[in-house]
Amino acid sequence: MAYSKGRFAHLSEHPITGVKLNVIAIKRRALNFDDAVTAHIYRQQGVTFTDIVQMLGTNANRVGEVFRGEEHPNAANEALRLLTL
Repeated sequence: MAYSKGRFAHLSEHPITGVKLNVIAIKRRALNFDDAVTAHIYRQQGVTFTDIVQMLGTNANRVGEVFRGEEHPNAANEALRLLTL
């Protein structure tokens, strides 16, 4: 049986196996500056990389680009500024 993309996004269990699933509420194809700052804040607070990716609803590569400074290179400084207000 073929399933269309997003058909079961509202379910908390897989319809065939019954495996409990996380409901995906937000999907981001890219991270904007505020998203990047949020990722850095979470990192400074000790949140795991995997949890940051899941909370932001994005691909691990997008978060990696932010942490390496390839995207939004000033986000780390802004996160630090906000954390030290």
